[in-house]
Amino acid sequence: MKPNEWLSIRVVAPPPAWDAVAAVLIDSGCAGVELRDQPYSVVAYLPAADKERLSTIEAQLQKLPEYDLPPVHKVEVQPVTEENWHTAWRRYFRSRRFGTRIRVQPTWGRHAPAPHEILIQLDPGLAFGTGGHATTALCLELLERYLQPWMRVADVGTGTGILAIAAAKLGARAVIAVDDDALAIKVAQGNIERNGVAERVQAVHGDGFHALEGTFDLIVCNIVSSFLVRCAPLVPPLLNAGGIYVASGTSGRNWRSGVRRAIERAGLVLEEVRKRRTWVAAVFRKP
Repeated sequence: MKPNEWLSIRVVAPPPAWDAVAAVLIDSGCAGVELRDQPYSVVAYLPAADKERLSTIEAQLQKLPEYDLPPVHKVEVQPVTEENWHTAWRRYFRSRRFGTRIRVQPTWGRHAPAPHEILIQLDPGLAFGTGGHATTALCLELLERYLQPWMRVADVGTGTGILAIAAAKLGARAVIAVDDDALAIKVAQGNIERNGVAERVQAVHGDGFHALEGTFDLIVCNIVSSFLVRCAPLVPPLLNAGGIYVASGTSGRNWRSGVRRAIERAGLVLEEVRKRRTWVAAVFRKP
């Protein structure tokens, strides 16, 4: 992510409206959703090239009361600069545990992990992904449950590299971390080296699933619903027999109306669904 190529959208709204607000933002092409409690608000980032979507986003947000949700109080839009990006992450990114063993914290954090915890230290730089959003948290939990040490893993849309690093620290023998943003790959590479997993994790700048070579035992993809639907047919050929596909980044309504159907039509079998509020992550298996 490069400064001035993104817009920060801050929607001030009470917590009961947060999931609906975040769904509107993600479905409109935003990324990097953060939930903040001082003041209560949802923040996401929209490519500046897509600024014409702002009017549609605001119109959809105004309709929330029609669904018995509290109205938003304010919508603020501003260009992202390197200074305000770093300020935001330092204020809201704190040490946190996921599942039973994974602890993610910023490089400036001082929390001492417990002996049984797997520590991942991140500097977000100008990339998305710290585990703060429900979809990333669900992916971390599912990786802990399904990943086996012998697996070859792909992380599509790696951002900061958080899921790829988690896979390596959980024991994966090899991990490919892909992103179409060159700066995200630079950030991910720094985090990969910082966490001592560079021998097993390769960061690749490329076009999603098209950048992958060979086959994998597990693929994780935490990107918006439209991407999951569009790329569903690309996944099965990249999986070994019995391979796992962890798909997340979708809200409940998009899960029901398109994502599950597209992935099952591609030939994968649903194995598990996890939900956090309205957010969904699912595990599919190749027969």
